[in-house]
Amino acid sequence: MVSIHWFDTKNLLARFRDDTGAMIAPIVALSLIPVMTAVGAAVDYSRANNVRSKLQAALDAGLLAGARANAPNWNQIAIDNFEANFKAALAGGLNITKSFVQETGQLYQGKASALVPTVFLGLIQVPQLAIAVAATATASEPDNSCILTLDKGQPLSHVGLKLNGAPIVNLSGCSIRSNTSLDCNGHDGGVTKAIAAGSSLGCGTPKSGSMTVPDIYAQLATNIVPQCGTSRPGATWTAGVLPSGPAVKTVTVGGRTEYHICGDLTLSGTGLLNGSTPSSDALIVIENGSLFIEQDASLTVARMAIVMTGNNAFSSTVNFPAGAGKLGSLTLQPPVESGNPWQGVSLYLDPKLTKDIDNKWGPGASFSADGLVYLGNSNVVTDGNTSSSNAKCSKFVMNQFTTNGHVNLDFNQTIASCAAIGLKQWGGIIVHLMK
Repeated sequence: MVSIHWFDTKNLLARFRDDTGAMIAPIVALSLIPVMTAVGAAVDYSRANNVRSKLQAALDAGLLAGARANAPNWNQIAIDNFEANFKAALAGGLNITKSFVQETGQLYQGKASALVPTVFLGLIQVPQLAIAVAATATASEPDNSCILTLDKGQPLSHVGLKLNGAPIVNLSGCSIRSNTSLDCNGHDGGVTKAIAAGSSLGCGTPKSGSMTVPDIYAQLATNIVPQCGTSRPGATWTAGVLPSGPAVKTVTVGGRTEYHICGDLTLSGTGLLNGSTPSSDALIVIENGSLFIEQDASLTVARMAIVMTGNNAFSSTVNFPAGAGKLGSLTLQPPVESGNPWQGVSLYLDPKLTKDIDNKWGPGASFSADGLVYLGNSNVVTDGNTSSSNAKCSKFVMNQFTTNGHVNLDFNQTIASCAAIGLKQWGGIIVHLMK
C-alpha cells in the first residue's frame, strides 16, 4: 500500500519566513561596521584638530618672533621659534612643511602644513589627514613722530595732517604721523617717514595702514588744580618782570611754584621770561583765557610748562601777531626734573576744553619748542614757522594740522636728547597678528 503525503505549501513558506533566528549575528556584525567607522573617524579627526591647534599656535609665535626681530635673518628666527614651540607642545615625528615670507612693507606671512597618520580611518583606506594653517602679522613702529595728529572721531579716510604750499620740511630722527590719513600734497620736502593709520599720500617714505597712536597725554590733566574760580581780569608778563595783582595766584605744589593767571595772558618783551634761567621747575596755568604773543616780542620760557585750562566758557588759544609784517617769536623749554609730572611738557591744552580752541598762526609766527606741545583737541593751521629749540627734541600733538605757504618745519630728535628732557612717547605694539 502506497501512502501519499500532501504538503501545505502556504504554511511551510510562512514558517520559513518567520524563522530568522540564524540571521541576527550577521546583520548585527554588518551594522557595526559603519558605527565603528564613524567612532574611529571622530577619534582621528579630533587628534588631527588637536595637532592643527598646536600647529597654529606655534606658527603665530614663530611669525611674531621673526617680525619683532626686524633683522636680515628674521626668517630663520621665525623657523627656530616655530620648531621650538611645536616640539614643546606636541612630541612626535610629524613631517611639517613651513614657510615664512615678508611681503611689501611691514607685512609678514607664515604657512605650515602636516600629514597626521590615522588609526581607524586606515581601515577604509584613509591613512592620513592633511592639515594646514596660515598667519599674517603687521609691524607698527613705535611713535617717534615730531608731528602727530589724533583726528578724533574721524574715519581713517579723513586727512588729519596736510602740508600745503611747498613747506620746507627738515626732519631728523623723527616722522610725521596721523591717526587717520595724511597728505603732503606733492611737497614732502625732507619728510623722513610719513606714517598714517589710513593713507599716506604724496609724502616721502609713506607708510599706510599703521596702528593708531593712543592719546597718552590726556591723563596729565589730573595734575591741574585751578585757583582762580570765576575771576579773569587777565595779565601781561613782560620779560624779566613778574606780573602781580588780582590776576595772578601764586601757589606751591610739590615744592614747585605755580603761577595761575586768571584770564588772558599776554607775553611781551625780549629775552628770558623770568629774566634768567630758573634754578628749578615752575608752571604757568592760564585759567579761562588765551595766550597772546605781543607784536615784535621774542621770548624764551625756560623750565616752565604753560598749561591752559578753564570752565569751557572762554576761548583758549595761542595767538601770534596777525597781519602783514607783524612778527612774534616764542621759544619753549620744558621742565626737566624727574619727579615733576610736567617733565618734558612745554605747552598743554586741557583735553576737557572744546570751545574756541582752534589755532591759526600767521606768516609772522615763529614757534620753537622742545618737549611736548599738546593741543589734542585743537585744529591748527599755520602759515608760520615751527621747529625744535635748543635740545632738539620736540613733539607737536594736535587734533588736525595744516600748513599753508612757504613755512619751515624744522624738527630733530635723538634718543639721548629726548631722555635728557624727559619727553615720553608711546612705545607702541610693535607687531600684532591680523585676523
